[in-house]
Parts: sequence; structure tokens; C-alpha cells
Amino acid sequence: MNRINTNIAAFMAHRSLNMHNERMYASLRNLSTGLRVESAKDDPAGLVASNQMRSEIVGINAAMNSISRGEQIISTAEGAIAEINELLLEMQGMITESANQGGLGDQERTATQQDIDMILESIDRIATGTEFGGTKLLNGGLDYETRGSELNRFDWVHVNSARLGTTGAPLDVHTDILVEAEQAEAAITLNGGGVFSTSMGLTVSFEITGPEGVQQFTFADGTNKLDMEAAISTFADELGIEVDLSSNDELIIRSRDYGSDQMVNVRVTEANGQDANGSGFVKAFNGTQWTVEADNEHTDNGVDAQVLINGQMASVQGLVARVVANGFDLEVRIAEEFNATSGFNFQIVSGGAFFDVAAGVSRSDLATLGIRSMSTGSIGGIDGVLDEIRSGGSAAIADGDLLKAERIVDAALEEVASIQGRLGSFMRFTLESSRNTLGETLEQVTAAESSIRDADLAWETAALARHQILSQSAMQALSLANSQPMQILSLLGSA
Repeated sequence: MNRINTNIAAFMAHRSLNMHNERMYASLRNLSTGLRVESAKDDPAGLVASNQMRSEIVGINAAMNSISRGEQIISTAEGAIAEINELLLEMQGMITESANQGGLGDQERTATQQDIDMILESIDRIATGTEFGGTKLLNGGLDYETRGSELNRFDWVHVNSARLGTTGAPLDVHTDILVEAEQAEAAITLNGGGVFSTSMGLTVSFEITGPEGVQQFTFADGTNKLDMEAAISTFADELGIEVDLSSNDELIIRSRDYGSDQMVNVRVTEANGQDANGSGFVKAFNGTQWTVEADNEHTDNGVDAQVLINGQMASVQGLVARVVANGFDLEVRIAEEFNATSGFNFQIVSGGAFFDVAAGVSRSDLATLGIRSMSTGSIGGIDGVLDEIRSGGSAAIADGDLLKAERIVDAALEEVASIQGRLGSFMRFTLESSRNTLGETLEQVTAAESSIRDADLAWETAALARHQILSQSAMQALSLANSQPMQILSLLGSA
């Protein structure tokens, strides 16, 4: 059907031309911008998903930057602690050399004490001066604060990590001692009057072995328990034992510390008879009373306490209990005078360093770590702290207790090594592991976001060529459609 007023074919060709031109322009835009989705009309659902993924990418990048900063903080603290460890090792050598009473004069010993004082000052200077971004790292400012009237039930409480709740409310800690710790113990038989008595005036030799050494002792018939205690106590520190004079029926020898790693052995090495009462020379405690060992030898091991902390069975060595679970890492040492089946309560109220290890800002996305003070007034063990080794202190090498000084430094080295190892573990298994996980997540989310928003250049190039051809075809078709009404003029002319 031929019409003049309405050219349907031209309309169709024009519509196709506009459509192909729009698609060609879209391909040109995608090729020039590199984007498939530039505005909501391009892909409404895809744009929403892309924006959500972009938000995740921003959060992941922020968390990775935070982790990198956290690693720098921990590295700074760990480096300072490593230097403290080196200073302690040097001081340990000085104390060992000072034990050579015959080889060192008073002036040399005084000079060594001055060197030790300088080392202690250096340790305090490192503890107070180590900082990152204006935050002191080793002065105790990043340690947790505890509160409670029953804290005196412990020699110390170390909070390595704790989650204080979404509002930062205090964390209640309840400690239950189910089984009390025990020392290793054995005894030498006395006659009931506090005297070592044998038949026929015998002289008896004993070998006493403690957790840290072994020593021989010989006691004659009629020796008073005070003299026996004086002889054994001379070597008590070297053996790791202590002597109990509370009974006149036996001289009790115990390990200085508690736990399954403590051992005491008492045995007769030379004797030809029994004591005046017809009993042996060595006794063992059966839980209720002391009984004679027929073979004149007894070996005993200590017992670790059994402790629950917030309902979880703690790992215990002697009186030291530790529990690690769900972001909670607590270590305590029960005071000897409270080593009995009972329960104690206290609170962790604040403190710790927070590290963002996930793409969020909630407390569940934060890893926490407590870094306690590394000052000389804080580092040490049950025998004391480093500050006691200063001039005038109870463990000063000039006129103090050298064995005590040695034990303090040994405990300080152990504590420093533990803190250093914990920082390394936190960096490796918390920060570095989280960074690796976030890096993998970032890669996948970025790839997903790119597949939605970015243009496939190969596809867009092919599409552009196609639309160009179709556009030219539509242009030709429009030209033909516009020429069709001209044919009607030929009809009018022929008329």
C-alpha cells in the first residue's frame, strides 16, 4: 500500500537507526570509560551490588592498613623487648662471675654492681621511652586493669587478652580451685624429741635430691634437728628445697615450689642398722600421716592444682593456671597461703591494645592484646623483681643474696621470653594471618565488582563494529524508504 502522508517504512528504518546509534554510542562510551555500568539505568541491580562491594573493598583496605600499622607497633615493642633480653643476659653473666668470691675483690664487685645498676637504668629507660605514634608501649599503659578485693589471693594476674563486651563493660572472672597443689616431700626419721637417733651410735649418710640438684649429708647419732636443718639449708637453694622443723618425729624436706615437675628423693647411702625405735631412717607421707620406708628411700613428686576459670578447665603447672579460649587469655599464680579448695572473684575493668583485623568497627572485629610493664619494678618472679638487684637491694651482688639475684634474673628472662614469644605469635597468627585472609577476600570481591561494573573491551569492540554496520544498514534502509513516495509522483505524471 502506497501512502504519501504516512511513510511506515521510513518510521521503521528511522527507529532502527536511532536504536543502533544509541547502542553504538553506548559501546563508544564503554570503550572510552572502561565501564559497563556508569549510571543506574545501565544496570540498576548491578549498580546496587557494585556499590555494596565497593563499600566492602573500602573497609577491607582500611583493615589491611590498620593491620600494617599494628604490625609496626608490635615490631617496635618486640624490638625493645629484645634489647631488654640482651641486657638481662649480660647481667646474668655478671652475677654468675660475681659468685666467684675468691677471684673478685671488693672493688671489682663494687664496679660490677655499678654496671648492673646502669643496666637496670637502661631497662627502665627502654620501658618508659618506647613509644609509637605518641603511645607508650612498655610502661604498662597497654596492660589490663583488674579490680577486686580477692586479688590478694594471687601472687600475680596477667591478662594477655580479653573481650570486655560490646559496651566495654567489666569482665567478671571466677576462679575455682578444685584440687590444691602439692609440694614434693620426704622426711628423715627423728626420735620424737627432735633428735636423730640410731642404734649402736651409727653415723648415717643421706643423699638428698631436689628439683635442681643433689647433695650428700652425714649425721651422727644424737644430732639435733636444728643442726640437721642448718646443714641441709646451706644447700637448700642449690637443691631447690626447704626444710620444715614443725615436727619432732621427722625432719621434713620439701621442694621449694609446687607441681608435677617438682621432685624430692631422700635415701640412705651408708648405714648398717635402724634407729633406736626399730624404724627406718626415711619416711613418706601417705596423705594423712608419715610412715616408714622399709628400704630407707623415698621419692615423691608434687601435684598440680586443678583450677576452673570462668567454667573452663585451666592448664596448670603447680600454682600457675592459664586459660585461653575465645579471645580470652588469662594467667594467674595462686598465692601459697590460699592454696586450698575455694573460689575467688575479680574483674577486668579496662585496658589492652585494640587492633582492627576485619572490615568493621565493632568489638567483634577487634583483636586485643595486653602488654604489661617491662620496668625493673615489674619484671621478675616469686623471688622478687629486678629492682631488688640494685645497690642496697636485698639481692644486690655487693652485699645481698647472690642466689636470689640469680633466680630473679632467671625468672625475668623467662618472663621476657614469654612476652616476646606472645608478641611474635600475635603478629604471625593474628595480624599476618588476618592480613592474608583479607588480601584473598579483597581479590575476590574486587574481581566480582569488576565483573559487574567494568566493560569487557573485546566484547565492546565487537559490539561497536556490529552496531556500526547495523547503523549504516539502517541509514541505507531509511534512504530507500524515503525514496518510496517519489514513485507516486511517477504515477501522477503518467496520468
